[in-house]
Amino acid sequence: MPRNRCQVRGHKSNAMQVLYRRDVQYFTAFTILFMAGVIETLLGGRLADYLGHLRVLLIGFVALTPPLLPILISVRNGGTATVLLVPIGLALFSIYSPMVVMGQKYLPNRIGLASGVTLGVAVVIGGVALPLLGWIADHHGIRTALMRIVFLPLLDAGLTLTLPDPKILLKQG
Repeated sequence: MPRNRCQVRGHKSNAMQVLYRRDVQYFTAFTILFMAGVIETLLGGRLADYLGHLRVLLIGFVALTPPLLPILISVRNGGTATVLLVPIGLALFSIYSPMVVMGQKYLPNRIGLASGVTLGVAVVIGGVALPLLGWIADHHGIRTALMRIVFLPLLDAGLTLTLPDPKILLKQG
């Protein structure tokens, strides 16, 4: 049995596992992050319809860096870090719906391909970069590894500015 857990047993049919406070904090943090993601996924599509897909992508990428910086630079309190997960989740998940729809607009005759490429490329790039980040974390610490990626959303925002508007492409095509 793992060291950070203990087990309380009543009757054989009534055994339950009691988690230490540390595990509860991890589960709470993930719940907050993904609940913010659920809310923003639902709102992100509506925002993209109202503001435009490119604007929502740009806003999402730019909004992701400010809440990441305090966590990596100075936050030592788990409560503060947990509160910062709300804006991180909102910004992080706001880009998925508009990104998939934009891919489908760029390839209107290949909607399935566009969806697969849009999300698949992101997963593959993450899978390729992860071992490198792990090596950096092993040799230089987790903060150093995470500081290497905290500004990537700003790079993504810059790349987003180079994308043509899908509405213009549809009119030309």
